[in-house]
Amino acid sequence: MNKIEEILIKETQYKGNNEPNVKQISASDFGSDLLQIYLRYKHGVPQNNKFTQSTLGSLVHKGIEEILKQYKDFETEKDVIVKFSNGWSLSGSIDIVDNTDKVIYDVKVTKQYTVESLKKEPKHHYIQQLSVYRYLMKELTGVDYKVKLIAILKDGTDFDFRNGGSKPHIKVIDLEPMSYEEVENKFNEIVSKLEQYDKLGEYPEQCNELWIRKFKGKPLRTKCEIY
Repeated sequence: MNKIEEILIKETQYKGNNEPNVKQISASDFGSDLLQIYLRYKHGVPQNNKFTQSTLGSLVHKGIEEILKQYKDFETEKDVIVKFSNGWSLSGSIDIVDNTDKVIYDVKVTKQYTVESLKKEPKHHYIQQLSVYRYLMKELTGVDYKVKLIAILKDGTDFDFRNGGSKPHIKVIDLEPMSYEEVENKFNEIVSKLEQYDKLGEYPEQCNELWIRKFKGKPLRTKCEIY
């Protein structure tokens, strides 16, 4: 690994809670299977040691945030956390907050089919994540924010067959968030299940939706089992 690659990996490490046994649920946990959340809770988040899709996403985030820092309307990388009487916390790191128009933005480097799925899945994990940000900002400021997704698309709807490629582009998408009550209920449900499995000393069941790929005719489970 060369020096530049090492620097990029180091500077794009996960900045949230990395330690085990911290009673804190993050916005990104809301769309995860319980086993993933439980394993992060019990074992923390290991440091990344190679260039991944997550590294690419973090680099795009940093570029957008660095540009927007020049404009007074925007806050970037805003960390928010609310602590509850049960000893648990709900947290998030918001990519962009427009304090003038009262809009929360989340940046995703993704593909067209993922954007299309937002129309079909009202509880898509992108929507859940933004809903948590909105809930936290309401708790901390008393303001109702709108939520939008900035999708940096690696592919496009207009595939150029002659040149063998598609055109990357950007979409800013208005989303309908979960209600504040739904966020609270989901948070309490996650906490209750985590405490239950922790008390029993057992692991939750395998993920409900496995990403299964085949290699030499054999299925490879590539979601929860990688944890």
